[in-house]
Amino acid sequence: MILKTRQRYKSDNGLAYIKSGSGSPIVLIHGVGLRAEAWLNQVPLLSQQHTVYAVDMPGHGESDLLANRDAGLDEYVDAIATWIKNEINAPVIMMGHSMGSMIALNFAIRYSHICSGVAALNSVYRRTFQAKQAVQQRALEMVSNTAVDNVTTPILRWFSKHPRGFEKQMADLCEQWLLAAPATGYARAYQIFSQNDGPEDDALKGLEMPAIFITGDGDANSSGHMSQCMAELCPNGRYAVIENSRHMVQMTHPDEVNQLLAEFVQQCGTHIRSQA
Repeated sequence: MILKTRQRYKSDNGLAYIKSGSGSPIVLIHGVGLRAEAWLNQVPLLSQQHTVYAVDMPGHGESDLLANRDAGLDEYVDAIATWIKNEINAPVIMMGHSMGSMIALNFAIRYSHICSGVAALNSVYRRTFQAKQAVQQRALEMVSNTAVDNVTTPILRWFSKHPRGFEKQMADLCEQWLLAAPATGYARAYQIFSQNDGPEDDALKGLEMPAIFITGDGDANSSGHMSQCMAELCPNGRYAVIENSRHMVQMTHPDEVNQLLAEFVQQCGTHIRSQA
C-alpha cells in the first residue's frame, strides 16, 4: 500500500506537522521510526469536531533534529511544548503512541496547565530486567552500526507473524516509513526510548486530568498489565486492552481505538466544564 505524504506546516523551531479540522485542539505524537501519517485512521474522526495536529517527532519525517546531540525526553517534550505555546496557544488533549506516549505523558505531567487530557497508546511501564537489556542492546546497535536492520525486526514485533488483508496494508506502510526514516533521528529517539521506563508513580498519582491507557493483548513489551498499573495510579485513569492486536493498535484496529478515543475526548470536555 502506498500512502501519499500529507502536506506539512513547519514551526519556527523546526517541527513539521499536519493540521486538520477545526475546534478545540488535539495533538498526536507517533512512535520511533514513524511519522505523522501513523495516525491516518484517527485524524478523519477526530478532526470532525476538533483541530487535529499530527506532529513529526524531532528528527523524524520532515521535522529537524534537535540541535543538542545529548537531548533526552525532556528536551523532546520542551520542543513540542514551545510549539504548542506559539502555534496553538490553548490547552490541548495530548495523544501519543509508543515513544510518543512517553512524550504525551511527560507533557501532561510537566505542562499540566496547558493539557486537558492524555491518551497513552502502547506505553511502557517498569520493564522487566530482560526487556530492559533487550531494548538497550537494540539501541546500542542502532547508534554504533548504521547498517543494522531497523526494519524487519520491528515489523515482526509490531504485527502478526503473517499479516493479511488490512493488517498487511498497515504493516507495508510502516515498513515504508521505517525504510525512509532519517537514520540519526531514528537512532537518537530509540536510545531515549530505551532509557525511559515510564513516569514516576508520584507523577501519575498527581495527574488530575482524564487519562486513558490503551494497548494490544499481544504486545509483550507494552503489556496490558503496564497500562492497568498506570491507569490505577491516575485519579481519573482508565485502561483498555484490544484483543487480537499487537503494538500498532491505532493502525490495525482503528474501529476499537477510535471508539475509545472518541469517548475519552468527551470525558475531557466534561472534566473541563466541571472545573470551570
